[in-house]
Amino acid sequence: MSVHRMVCEGENSAEVLFVCTDDQCGRRVVLGKSSPKIVVIDDGEFGASHFGSMGGVFIDDVDAA
Repeated sequence: MSVHRMVCEGENSAEVLFVCTDDQCGRRVVLGKSSPKIVVIDDGEFGASHFGSMGGVFIDDVDAA
């Protein structure tokens, strides 16, 4: 399984945008700061494990149903 790092590309008072650093992937997700939500903008390499952090926000393996 591939492991990709995600970095913060932007934020406002309510949300943080994380982007995968792997040029072949393209995954982008938005995380809510005050409410626990995640919005996937681009799936990227769906089978890869993605991780990243900034300050008090850290994303690791996410299971979705």
